[in-house]
Amino acid sequence: DHIDIGLLQFTRKLIHFFKTHPAFSRRKWFKGLPIKGVGLEDIAWFSVEGLEMKEENWQLDHARSLGVYINGKAIRSVDQKGKPIVDDSFYIIFNAHSESLPFKLPPPKFTKEWMKIIDTDLNLLEQKGDIYKSGEEIIVQGRSVVVLQHPEKK
Repeated sequence: DHIDIGLLQFTRKLIHFFKTHPAFSRRKWFKGLPIKGVGLEDIAWFSVEGLEMKEENWQLDHARSLGVYINGKAIRSVDQKGKPIVDDSFYIIFNAHSESLPFKLPPPKFTKEWMKIIDTDLNLLEQKGDIYKSGEEIIVQGRSVVVLQHPEKK
């Protein structure tokens, strides 16, 4: 069998990335509730238009293409010393459509600036990528995932 070395290396990098970010390996479930002192939920779901999704949005066909905000300040776990675990915040865009789609990024209350770090269409995972402002549109290729990161000051 032929093994795609590029895909294998990309997958290894993804596994390492997700293991090193506690935002993706929470011990407790998301609650979808505002975090005291932060003013944002631990998780929020967005339409391609950059609007927070409501219950009726989930019934639409294009709900399969969406964005999800993961709040790195809202992990709700502590480390071995009892200190709260904090990570960067992330915005993950899923495009299940066969063609590319423009996704509008969330408003500034979530963050004013995002950096693209993963693009599955390009088998791309980089430390520092393109910068996008809140409310800006980003084109996401069909059947791919883009991950944007906002470093939190620790």
